[in-house]
Amino acid sequence: MLAAVALLALPLACDIAQARDVRIQVTDPQGRALANAAVALRWDGAPPPQDDPPPAVMRQREMTFIPHVLAIPVHTSVTFPNYDPTRHHVYSFSQAKTFDIKLYVGFPQRPEYFDTPGVVSIGCNIHDQMQAFIVVMDAPRIAVTDSAGQALLTDVPDVPREVEIWHEWLSHGQTAVVRAMPADTDFMHVPIDIAPPPAPARPDGTSLQERFNRIAQ
Repeated sequence: MLAAVALLALPLACDIAQARDVRIQVTDPQGRALANAAVALRWDGAPPPQDDPPPAVMRQREMTFIPHVLAIPVHTSVTFPNYDPTRHHVYSFSQAKTFDIKLYVGFPQRPEYFDTPGVVSIGCNIHDQMQAFIVVMDAPRIAVTDSAGQALLTDVPDVPREVEIWHEWLSHGQTAVVRAMPADTDFMHVPIDIAPPPAPARPDGTSLQERFNRIAQ
């Protein structure tokens, strides 16, 4: 009986042993690291997204959204606490999520729920230089590249995968970069074509709507 139980457990043990951590390196064509790239991994037979994933947070501190890029699975709720002494007015025009949190300090009354995949451009109606992005992804593994341009995705099975990458500087007309990743691979370098970084907001203030319209949604 014990032998039979051990044999039944063997496939599960093998599946666990075959999972590995995967690193994706994102650079420009010249090999310069690209931070703040959203990376997703997909594969056949992956579990469906959770209906109630852990909540996420995008902070406001020193007139800056932190993090600048937040990658989340679909069905995630995000809170936007304001730790500045001045009030902010956080909102988005994006098709994937439109919302409006009017002037506040501290925590807003409720989080915002993101149930549609896509790129959500975030801005402050009072401080036009403040901008960030929430990338809502329908994928079992999601990460954002660090200052070295690397994203770590854990517990990935040794099967063929699809890598999807989004960056705010993607060349015009591109919404994402998709590459095939072979099984039994734990590292992949993906160079992507980028457009020049956007110029800072003008001192007299550039319309957030105008800037968001230049980013593919």
